[in-house]
Amino acid sequence: MQLEPGQAQLQKYNPLLCEQLKISTAVGDPNAWGQWNEFLAWYWSVDVNLGGPNHSRNEEFYQVHWLQAKALRDRWKEEIELVQLEMEWTCNFFLWKAAKWGDQMQESLVKGLPGHACYSGRQSHMYSLLAQDAQAAFQELQSVSIDADDE
Repeated sequence: MQLEPGQAQLQKYNPLLCEQLKISTAVGDPNAWGQWNEFLAWYWSVDVNLGGPNHSRNEEFYQVHWLQAKALRDRWKEEIELVQLEMEWTCNFFLWKAAKWGDQMQESLVKGLPGHACYSGRQSHMYSLLAQDAQAAFQELQSVSIDADDE
């Protein structure tokens, strides 16, 4: 016996492809690496009403999937905030170290220790250059527009 689907069924149900039958990492493991480009197969969007108009079979799945996507978005939003703070902390650390070595250089000069003063001056200059390089690199990164407030 062969069933002939009507035009409505042909429009509602697409042919199943082998790649659509794989387990999606977005569903199986919401924290999996590289899932940003994972898409759900078409059959997850087919609405099957088994319990009346208010009880969709897929409704709970969509709610869970939406919550997982929102949690992922919130984690990335937090990550952006942390990375921006870490960039600022890094620059501040380099500037602090440059100032500390500069103070050490002044102390060495007062004590008449030219070798120590030379070494301290070199360290101070090195940390000043690191701070400048970090600020320049971070300035380029901060000019890239990442809209973390996108709802």
